[in-house]
Amino acid sequence: MNQPMQNPSPPDPQPELARQRNRISADRSLLSFIRSSVSLIGIGVGISQISSTYLPLVSYLGYWTYLLSVLMVGLGMISLVFATLDYQGEMKRLQQPEYYFTPRWSLGGVTGWIIVIAGLLTLIQLGFTPVYR
Repeated sequence: MNQPMQNPSPPDPQPELARQRNRISADRSLLSFIRSSVSLIGIGVGISQISSTYLPLVSYLGYWTYLLSVLMVGLGMISLVFATLDYQGEMKRLQQPEYYFTPRWSLGGVTGWIIVIAGLLTLIQLGFTPVYR
């Protein structure tokens, strides 16, 4: 009579393992966005430094290089903020008893398209700017 009652069906470990995999995946995603954001910020600072060093030689690029460097630094900061907010939201969803996948925009895809558009605008500007004045 002092023996504990046996549970007829043991708890299913699969949902908990899935949550752990999703948590690790969210951690990896956040770390990759931190790496990418630091790279974007570094590229923006590098463009600014290079343009300030060589700007007297090519004066017509001053405004565009400044704009491109500000865009890269700003994109890195915005990407980092959105990645952190997305991570916090994912952690809150993982704590819910019923965890469901919710489709949403890919942060990497949006960041990539913004970089492509900035690169195309810069290329167009360089194409229409005379080399010699």
